[in-house]
This record gives sequence, C-alpha cells and structure tokens, in this order.
Amino acid sequence: MTDKEFSSGETNRNDRATVAGADQAEPISTFEEAERQVDCAVCGSSLQRPMWSVRDSLLGSAGEYRIVRCPECGTLRMSPRPVYEERRQSFSDLYPLFDWALGRKRAQADQRIGRFAAQIGEISNRQRPGRLLDVGCGDGYFMLGMQRRGWEVAGIELHEKVAAYARDELGLDVRGGAEHEADWDGKYDCITLFGVIEDVDDPNASLKRCYDHLADGGLLVVQTHNIASWEARHFGPDWFNIEAPRHVWHFAPDTLKMLLQNNGFRQEELLHYGAAFVTERSIENRRGKVFPSSAVDRFIRKAVVAPAAKIAPKLGQGIMIESYCRKAGTAAGA
Repeated sequence: MTDKEFSSGETNRNDRATVAGADQAEPISTFEEAERQVDCAVCGSSLQRPMWSVRDSLLGSAGEYRIVRCPECGTLRMSPRPVYEERRQSFSDLYPLFDWALGRKRAQADQRIGRFAAQIGEISNRQRPGRLLDVGCGDGYFMLGMQRRGWEVAGIELHEKVAAYARDELGLDVRGGAEHEADWDGKYDCITLFGVIEDVDDPNASLKRCYDHLADGGLLVVQTHNIASWEARHFGPDWFNIEAPRHVWHFAPDTLKMLLQNNGFRQEELLHYGAAFVTERSIENRRGKVFPSSAVDRFIRKAVVAPAAKIAPKLGQGIMIESYCRKAGTAAGA
C-alpha cells in the first residue's frame, strides 16, 4: 500500500507544522476497552481524548471507528483498534491502489514509474545504488524504477495477488505477507516505507526492524499523511486520509520526527507533498456526492483545488510528508 502515488511532486523542505495540544483526558478504565486500547506509539501514554467517530468512506465496509488524540504529544490514533486480521481483510481486491495489478486499469511501465519520479530522484541524489527494500511495495513499479537506476531491489507486499503480479509480470523479488511476517533477508542501503507506518499495529517494532536491517550509512525513507496540515484540520473526520480502518496512526511533522528519534534515527530532511486527489475525495466525503458534479465544482477544481496542491507544500502544509533519515551517529553512504 503506497500513498506515494497520490503525491503531486510539489515539495517543500519544512518541518515546523504541529498538532495543537489536546485537553486533559482520562485513561480508559473499562476492562473491555482496555483489552483493545491502543497506547500512543510516540510517547507511550495510555491517556486519550476522543476526537471523531468515523466510517470506512473509501470501501464502505461496516462498522464505526473511534479516532482519539494523545493529550501528551498530540498524536492521533484509532482506539479501540480492530484486531489485525480484521484490518488485513480491509485491504481487499477493491482497494484502488491495486487497480493496475488486478487489471482494472492499464498503463505503460514508464507511466507508472513516472508517478514515483520525485522519490526516485530524491533517493538517487542522496545514496549511491546498492540494496533497496521497499516495504509495502504494491505492484512494484517504484522498485522497477530504482532497478533501472542500478539498484538491487526487493519488496514486501501484504496483498498476495499484488505481490504475485510484481513477481510474475515485472520479474521482481517480492515477498507476500505483512512486514512483520516476511523475511527481510539481510542488510540494505535504502529502506522505504511509503504509506505503511500509519497501517501497522506497532510502528516502533516496524522501525526497529528497519534499524536492524539498515546498513550503516544507509537511508531510511518514511512517507505518511500529515494530520497537522491545513487541509486535515479543515476536513476533520471527513478527510480522505483518515481512511479507517486501514490507517491506525495519524502523525504530524513533529510527532513523526519524535517517533523516528525514539528508534535511533536522525532526520536529515522532511519534504512536503500535495495531492489534489485527496482534496477532491475529502470534498465528496463532506458533501456526500461526487465532486466535481457541476460547472461551479469544475471551476473550484481548476481555480482552487489544483493550485492549492502546489502551493500548500511550499508553505509547509503538504498533505503528505516524507522523512529522509539515517541511523543516529552515522554518515551518509553516498
């Protein structure tokens, strides 16, 4: 699962956006909820302040999910959280990012690789070719682009059919299964997690695996949505990137940096990206109907939504953030 496909390519190197502090909260006290309670991955607090009750607006699966805020550090999370196997099933064949691998959409390889041009360029400028592991690699076209740059690539993909597509159609080394189930197989000069850290049960355990398998001087790239962006604040529970029940964690630039530091990483730079697609789907969620659906909507799309996706990242308000990190105390291998 890879949110990098929604990035417009407009970036800004800015990490000052933050989530506002939360009101005082009390820990969950009932046995039933405590059994499924999710403590904060960033600061470890069990305190939580209820924010929203949300549904699966993308695929329409049944159920309501509660989003809470940590009053200690501001991180938002889904709590209580469905058990892992239940959330795993929410990445069904209908998930839009699987459209190409499962034959619902078609595109030339160069077109698909081109959607990842910003990430391919950034990594190439920071690290000489070596071994790369893409965790949550989707259909594999990012890996194919890196392979063409001289990298030895491997991937891990949760959805078995999508993993099979990358292996059989693109000839890539892709292991099916969740990142905590797969064999990471040695050390890597670059590890990428695009649209993954928000999905996992335990971000700290995932980052520990990254630390253990990243070579000294290697590069870690973590991309996720920005819950502190103006757009996220405006749409609140209607924001497309809330995406319950798949997204458990909602980080801001400061809390993502803190999470990485807690796990032994030093952030070199944070990039911001815009995505008009996310804005349009958020408008649909709020209005309950297709956008654009009128001449006025088409004007808003052209005059407001599209320019905002380019301008917001330059102001440090990208709806996607991408952290480039190395192990603390190590120098670049490039």
